Amino acid sequence: MNYIRDLLLEFLLDLNISETIRIIIADSVLLLGLLIVSIFTYFILKFIFNLTIKKAGKRSNAIFIKGLVESKVIPNLLKLIPAIFIIQLIKYIPTFENFIDFILVIVIAYLVLKISMSVIDLINDLYNKYNKNARNKPIKGILTAIKILIVVVVMIVVVSNLLGESPTVILAGLGAMSAVLMLIFQDSILGLVAGFQMSANDLVRIGDWIEMPKYGVDGNVMDVTLTFIQVENWDKTTVTIPAYKLISESFTNWRSVFDTGGRRIKRSVNIDVKSVKVLDDKLFDKLMKVDYLKEYLTSKKEEINKHNKKLNTDTKVELNGRRLTNLGVYRIYLTEYLKNHPDIHPEMWRIVRQLQTTNTGVPLEIYAFSSKTSWADYERIMADIFDHIYATTNYFDLRIYQEPSGDDLTKGLNRG
Repeated sequence: MNYIRDLLLEFLLDLNISETIRIIIADSVLLLGLLIVSIFTYFILKFIFNLTIKKAGKRSNAIFIKGLVESKVIPNLLKLIPAIFIIQLIKYIPTFENFIDFILVIVIAYLVLKISMSVIDLINDLYNKYNKNARNKPIKGILTAIKILIVVVVMIVVVSNLLGESPTVILAGLGAMSAVLMLIFQDSILGLVAGFQMSANDLVRIGDWIEMPKYGVDGNVMDVTLTFIQVENWDKTTVTIPAYKLISESFTNWRSVFDTGGRRIKRSVNIDVKSVKVLDDKLFDKLMKVDYLKEYLTSKKEEINKHNKKLNTDTKVELNGRRLTNLGVYRIYLTEYLKNHPDIHPEMWRIVRQLQTTNTGVPLEIYAFSSKTSWADYERIMADIFDHIYATTNYFDLRIYQEPSGDDLTKGLNRG
C-alpha cells in the first residue's frame, strides 16, 4: 500500500498543486480503491457461498447445517470481512485514518449486532422446528431478553471507544441513571420477569385459547414475546396486551378443556312447579314403554311396594307411603339419556340435578362434558340435548315455565 501511495504522489508531482492537496488526492484515490476492492471481495465471497456452501448445506441431512445455511448468519459474517479488510489497510492512508476508524467502529458494532441477532434467530428457529416441547415451552421471550442485553453491551463498548473512556465509567453513569432507565424500560423488565414466570409455570402457550374480558381478549394466542402477548380473537381482530398483565391479573385459559377432551355443559331449564305430580298408574304404564326407564321403573316399583307393604301403608291415599313423581322419573330418564349419548364424555361427570326453586319454577340442571371440544361441535351437542328436553317434557306431563307473552294475555282476556 505504501508503494502504491508513493507512486500516486510521484505522479501528482507534475501537477501544479500544493503538497497537502497532493496527499489528500492520493489518499482519496487509495480509499476509493480500497472500498471498491472490499465491496468486490464481498460479492465474490457471497457468490461462492451461494454457489457451493449453501447448495450443499440444503442437501445435507444435518439439522444444524441445513438451518445454518438457510439463516442470515453466514451472509452477515461475510459483510464483516470487508470491514476487517479495511481496518487492516486503513493505516496506510493516514489522511482519513481517524475518520474511517470512527466510522468502522460504528459499522462493525452494527454488523456484530446483526450477526448476534441472526444467531439467536437461528437458535429460535431450530428450537421451534425440531423440539417437540417448543409449543409448550417457547423461548422467544428469553431470547429477546438476551438480544436486549447484547445491544446494551455493544452500545456501552461503542460509546466508551468513541469517548476514549473505560466501559466501567459508562456503567457507573448508567448506575446513576438507573431510576430513569427503570422508568423507560419498565414494560421490558416486567415483561422479562413475566416471561420467566409464564415459562416456568407453563401458563400460556402459543395456540392456547385465553379470555380477558377487561382487555377484549377472547381467542387464540398467536405470539408470546418479551413485552406483549398477541391474540387473534374469534372475530379475526388482533389484540396485543402487555405480558405482565397475565401475571398481575386473572385470565381464563381453555387449554385444559382441549387437553382432557371434554368441555363442560352446565345449563338448566325451569320446570313449572304446578306440573309436578305423583306418578299414577296410567302415566306409569306409559313410561314403562320407554327403553331408558323399563329397568329403573321395574326395580323401583318392587322396592316401593315392599316398603309400603312392610309398613302396612294405605296406598289408596296418595300422601301415604313412598311414591314416584314425574319429575323424579324425568331426572332418571335424562341421566340415562346422557349416559347413552354418543357425544357425551363417558369418563366425566354426568349429573341431572334440581337447583333452588325460584319464582320461575324448579331449575333442572344438566351438568356433563361433551366429548368434542371445538366451538361449533360443542354448541351443536348442547343444542341437541336441550332440543330433546324441550320436546320430551310433555311426555312426562311436565311443563317448562315460560313467562306469559302479550299473545298469552290476549288469549286469556278473550276466554274471560
